[in-house]
Amino acid sequence: MTGRAAFAGCLLLALASPVLARQAEATHTEGAKVTRAKLNASRGQVQSEGQQVKTLKARVDALEAESSSASQSLDERDRKIAELQRQLDARQKP
Repeated sequence: MTGRAAFAGCLLLALASPVLARQAEATHTEGAKVTRAKLNASRGQVQSEGQQVKTLKARVDALEAESSSASQSLDERDRKIAELQRQLDARQKP
């Protein structure tokens, strides 16, 4: 009886091995597909965020240029006000 049981066990292993191997391969293939899909999604997100960064940098550059221009205009106005104040002070003194 032990010989038959051993033979049956070996036969069962021999028949089950290809099935288990196919199942493991299928699981591996599905895992690879999921990983590829995640990688592609990540690449798309990186590309999208890269474009957002470019857009934001352009906006920052534009704001800095506007700020610089506004600062120069204010400096020029301050100089004119100071000059007019000196002229007014000179006229008011005898």
